[in-house]
Amino acid sequence: MSLLPILWALKTAPVIDAEERAILVTLAESAWSDGTDAFPSKKTIADIAKIDPKTVQRRLKTLVTRGLIARGNQAAAAYIPEHFRPTVYDLMIPYSWFPDIVQVNEERRGKGKPPLTPFDRPDLSEAPPRKQRADKGKPRKKRQDGVGSTSPQGEDSESPGQTGQGVGSTSPGGGDYKSQRGGLQDPQPSPTNPRRDTPRPSVPADSAAAADGGTDGAKVPSQISRNPGVDLLTAIGNEKPEFLLTGKPLVDQGRAVAGMLLEGWSPEQLRQVIAGRPLPEQITTTVGALVASRLRQALAGPVPETVGDGTYMQPLSVGVATLPRPTVHPMQNCNRCDHAFRAPEPGLCRPCREETPHAQ
Repeated sequence: MSLLPILWALKTAPVIDAEERAILVTLAESAWSDGTDAFPSKKTIADIAKIDPKTVQRRLKTLVTRGLIARGNQAAAAYIPEHFRPTVYDLMIPYSWFPDIVQVNEERRGKGKPPLTPFDRPDLSEAPPRKQRADKGKPRKKRQDGVGSTSPQGEDSESPGQTGQGVGSTSPGGGDYKSQRGGLQDPQPSPTNPRRDTPRPSVPADSAAAADGGTDGAKVPSQISRNPGVDLLTAIGNEKPEFLLTGKPLVDQGRAVAGMLLEGWSPEQLRQVIAGRPLPEQITTTVGALVASRLRQALAGPVPETVGDGTYMQPLSVGVATLPRPTVHPMQNCNRCDHAFRAPEPGLCRPCREETPHAQ
């Protein structure tokens, strides 16, 4: 509201550091010419001063303790709802600092306030010395593990910088603009373009070797129960290592494959669905998710009637029980609507039979 408090907070106020000055300037920006009735919220101060709100609260208490600010007339913010109402502060600008105290007192008299006096606004003491770091002036300890930037100058023959066996960058010493010395050198440069032909496993490298067989961040029993689906996926992984599944993906997709076998899919057909196409060059997910996607695509269509050689599928053996192959009827055309449907002999499709229950 007035430039005087801002100038005092910006140039003369005995603050310790930049945080205190930023908070004081933010308060001064909303104060009257005598420094009173400043009530920006803590969040507003934090946003303007780029300081954490908890730091603002702690610094305000420090400024009050040192006498730079004081709690003012809280009625100045009475129009703000109580649960949003901030604290009103007065900037304790010394009486001797004001360049024109007469004009300031005239403004106070117009607001019904008594004039300022040297007793009301005494001079402030100097800011206390800023706390220094406990390790200031102490030499830093030299690292012996070879990690980080090392300089061969001033080191013995066994230091990482001389032997070139340390990890990180090394500085060979300064050189002029014509020489090739100086600058940082990486003793272990990484390849610019990593190879992409490495088969991607279905699990991260650190979890694939876990004792419990855990994959994709989930725990599975160390002993995976075998079923026809698990056996088929394991056989495919042994033939083509890039499709090898372990842990939870093997359990989950093994159940799906076992269900498809019961529905009439043959092992040869499932091999073609899973591993008939090579893996993409760049895989953005796991092999387990890719196998699951291929199985879902296959389930979206009808069950094939024959295997690759044209013969019908044989019954599937599960454990000690032998399950018969489901009966698959040939495709027929409806005698009324000509839609294709499966039936043992020509006739009407199901919608047409429902419309005429007694139709043959």
